[in-house]
Amino acid sequence: MSVTALATRRPSSDSAYRAGLISSYVRATDWAVELRLLAEATRYDKDNPDAPSLVDELHGARLGDAA
Repeated sequence: MSVTALATRRPSSDSAYRAGLISSYVRATDWAVELRLLAEATRYDKDNPDAPSLVDELHGARLGDAA
């Protein structure tokens, strides 16, 4: 899945959208892709202030077993 597709498609469900973004972030090998995904998560957090922070989840996903 491309970053463009993630940023432009409307999620069928909130949990599926969040899981897809986290999965894409964990698999990203290019820092520019990571930054775009972080920007998308930041927009999501601003649009959904009552939901748990997606940016925090992205950072936590990279911690792996250390978390």
